[in-house]
Amino acid sequence: MAKPAAGLSDAPAARPSSKREPAGLSPTVVLVETRVNLRIALPLRLVAPALALAALLTPARALDCPPATPCTVGNGTYALQLPTDWDRRSPLPLLVFFHGFGDTPGDVIRRPDMAALVERERLILVVPAGLDRRWHIRPGGPRPRDDLAFATAVVDDVMARLPVDPAMVVAGGFSAGGFLTWTLACDRPGRFTGFLPVAGAFWDPVPVGPCPGGPVAIRHVHGLDDRTVPLAGRIVSAGARQGDIRASLATALVTNACSPVPQESKAGELTCTQWNGCAPGGNLAFCTHPSGHEMDAAWLSDGLAWLRRQSTPRGTR
Repeated sequence: MAKPAAGLSDAPAARPSSKREPAGLSPTVVLVETRVNLRIALPLRLVAPALALAALLTPARALDCPPATPCTVGNGTYALQLPTDWDRRSPLPLLVFFHGFGDTPGDVIRRPDMAALVERERLILVVPAGLDRRWHIRPGGPRPRDDLAFATAVVDDVMARLPVDPAMVVAGGFSAGGFLTWTLACDRPGRFTGFLPVAGAFWDPVPVGPCPGGPVAIRHVHGLDDRTVPLAGRIVSAGARQGDIRASLATALVTNACSPVPQESKAGELTCTQWNGCAPGGNLAFCTHPSGHEMDAAWLSDGLAWLRRQSTPRGTR
C-alpha cells in the first residue's frame, strides 16, 4: 500500500510581468520574473523556453508537507493522497473525507479500497484530522475548535497547493465524519459541490430546515443493521443523542425543495431512493445496504458518479 503523498505539488511557474517595461526595451522583449526575484529581459521567441526552465527551478510547495508528514493549516492538520503518475497540473476532483470517531487520517489513507479509489477516480483525497480523534459539532457540546471553519480552511489550503476542479469539490465522511458532513452541508457548504455521508447524519435535535446553506446535492448511505448509528439514532451519553436518519432526510428534502414522491433503484448491493424536481443545486438520495456499521469506498465511487449526473451542481448554477 502506498503511503500518503502529503502535499506534493508543482509551484506556479514564472510568469510574464504585468509591470511597465523599462525605457529602451523593444516591444518584442518581455520581462520574466522568477521566484528567486530575478528579472531578465528576453526576446519573445525565448520566453516560452525560459518559463519552462523557471518552472523546473522553482521550489515546489510540496516541500511544505512531504510524504508521511501531515499538511498543517490553522490549528489542525490533514493527510493528502494523490494518484500516481499525475502531472500535478491537470485539475482533478477533490474528495475531503472526514474519519470516524477514534480514527486518524492515516487509518483512512492506509485502507486498500481508499487507495484504489484515488487511482480509479483520479482524484485528490484529503483526510483532515479531528482534535483528539473526534469532531466537535454536537449542539451544546464542547467547541475546542470550529470544525466547520477548519474544514473550509483545509479546502482553501489544498486549492492553493494543487490544481482542483472547482466543479467537483466533494465532502464525505464515515460515522462521526458523516455527522460532520451533514452539518457542513446544512450550515456552511462553502466551496463544496456535493456531499457523500456514510452512517452518520445530524445530532439531535435535528434542524427542521430549511438549512441556512441552501440547496445541496447529498447522497447518504446507511446499513439497515447498523447498531452503532441506528437509523432511529440512539443515546450516546448524557445530553448526547444521535438524530434520526429519516429526520435528517426530511430536513434535506425541505431545504432542496424536492418532489415528495421518490424513485427507487438498485446500485450493486445498495437500494437507493432518490427525490427529483429539486431546486437548482439541490439533489437528494438515500441508499441502504443490508449490513451494519460499515464503510466501502465503492459507495463513494457510486456517489461521485451520481454527483456527475446531476444537471445543476452547486457552485456552477
